[in-house]
Amino acid sequence: MKTERSDLPRHPIRVVAKRTGLTPAVLRAWEKRYSVVVPSRTEGGQRLYSDDDVERLSLLRRSVEEGRGISQVAALSTADLKELVREDEVERQGLGPPERLEGTSATRVLDKAQQAVNQMDSEELGRVLTRAALAFSIPTVLDEVVVPLLSRIGTAWESGRVGPSHEHLGSVVIRRFLEWMSETADIGEGAPVMVASTPAGEKHELGALLAAVSGVAEGWRGVFLGPDLPAEEVVAAAIRLEAEVVALSCVDPRTAEALPGEILRIRERLPGDVHLVLGGPLAQAREEVLRSEGVEILPTFEDLRERLRAFRSRA
Repeated sequence: MKTERSDLPRHPIRVVAKRTGLTPAVLRAWEKRYSVVVPSRTEGGQRLYSDDDVERLSLLRRSVEEGRGISQVAALSTADLKELVREDEVERQGLGPPERLEGTSATRVLDKAQQAVNQMDSEELGRVLTRAALAFSIPTVLDEVVVPLLSRIGTAWESGRVGPSHEHLGSVVIRRFLEWMSETADIGEGAPVMVASTPAGEKHELGALLAAVSGVAEGWRGVFLGPDLPAEEVVAAAIRLEAEVVALSCVDPRTAEALPGEILRIRERLPGDVHLVLGGPLAQAREEVLRSEGVEILPTFEDLRERLRAFRSRA
């Protein structure tokens, strides 16, 4: 009886995505950054994967779902990955396997993430967010999980239902998760650059980091510069990186008085063909003043992604 070779490349990426539960974007990113598998190509350039590739990718997904970073397991052999997964299964005996997200709504994921924050379970929060990234697109993860989760945490903190430690724990895990999403994104050679930061005095960084990941979702190289940067540093970084867009997050009302002057200094020093966009509650509150400084106010991350698409198509 004839048997099929397991290393025969015969599965297109859409089939592999269905079998492994990994999105095509994640598959391409893992291949490009970590060379987890090396699919063959058709004459037309289409990827073709073998059964061995599918097995390895499935094992990698299960390892990542347990909370490991892909960078930690990408270099392991398939045999080592099998052993790692087996050990995880043994560890979970009596607890049942981790819940998978296929067919689960983003709202359900959001509820599970909030529950993990309430219980101060950072490992579970990381697992839930990672599984969401493997199951959903980047915009869905940002708009329907991360942003609402941050809002829920903030509301619960202000009302006293959770303490500052809950907010800090959630912010740390979310920050690490967003950085992971940015690192594993599939960004092509020659992608346009967007730098994201916050103006001087603004220490709330997650809005800028979310902006950078939103850029990544649209095929931009989103570079997060960190928070609280003087105008001169923002401009110097943008020029050095040849950025086409500078995105700033403005949240803290204590910076309201100084904000227009700081934005004007950035706009005056930036090359004229570099777009300056602002987001965040403070930017919206000072919209009339800030628009007069020659900047765009974008209320949501979907608005930002839409503008990035427009900038890119125009270019």
